[in-house]
Amino acid sequence: MAEAILKFFMHNGNLYETNYFENIYCEINPAVYEVIRLIDGKPLFLEEHFERLKNSTKLLNKELNINMETLRQQILELANINQVKDLNIKIVINEFETPNVYLYFIKSEYPTCDMYKNGVKTIIYRAVRDNPNAKVIYKNLREDINRKLRETGCYEALLLNEKDEITEGSRSNIFFIRENKVYTAPAKDVLLGITRQKIIKICRLNAIEMIEEPIKIENLKHFDAAFITGTSPKVLPISEINDIIYDVNNELMRKIMQLYDDEIKNYLGTVH
Repeated sequence: MAEAILKFFMHNGNLYETNYFENIYCEINPAVYEVIRLIDGKPLFLEEHFERLKNSTKLLNKELNINMETLRQQILELANINQVKDLNIKIVINEFETPNVYLYFIKSEYPTCDMYKNGVKTIIYRAVRDNPNAKVIYKNLREDINRKLRETGCYEALLLNEKDEITEGSRSNIFFIRENKVYTAPAKDVLLGITRQKIIKICRLNAIEMIEEPIKIENLKHFDAAFITGTSPKVLPISEINDIIYDVNNELMRKIMQLYDDEIKNYLGTVH
């Protein structure tokens, strides 16, 4: 089943009907990718996503031979022809010498108001991603995690490494709060999520103490609150990790959620 939705997708700047996606899309490893959220027709934090594309490519000892403004115009063109303003668009790049660049809209699920209010349940999943700073496609891992999430009815799986440390979510980053301090795993151990970067910046600008250190599984019960961050969830409270319950009304967490929403509004107000 094709991942691309809506009527049109783009390959190397050319438009094609999505009916032909499986004929044209070529799955070649290694491949790097980004998922960007369109809000009111504008690609959110495109500059940071483009920098991460370049960094992911560099970590594979490759070079990214595409231009950000060209990419922006292609995203806007694809959004316009599909008549869509609020959806996630995926960029996949492989064959880096003469790059294959695919742009297509994907099924996008955003948390409900109830999830933001009452939080979401999560499970722990033992896994280590090779080269965690690179946003690389790991198809088998993704399929197994999706199966576990369906079986348990949970929203996200939190990855546990060989040192019994919680590093990140399978498609998100994770933060914890204890005594008005915010904790998250060291940058070297995780995908450097765009939302993660924004949250760290917001905390520092607002004199909120941010500590990057390994999160041991045995210490999970000592935190007051926890939340995940990502393109689709933004800042989403966690109500449970396995059987550990967290405060979804933690005052500092709610403040961070509001500050991030303000950051989005400010960004969208400055791009055209």
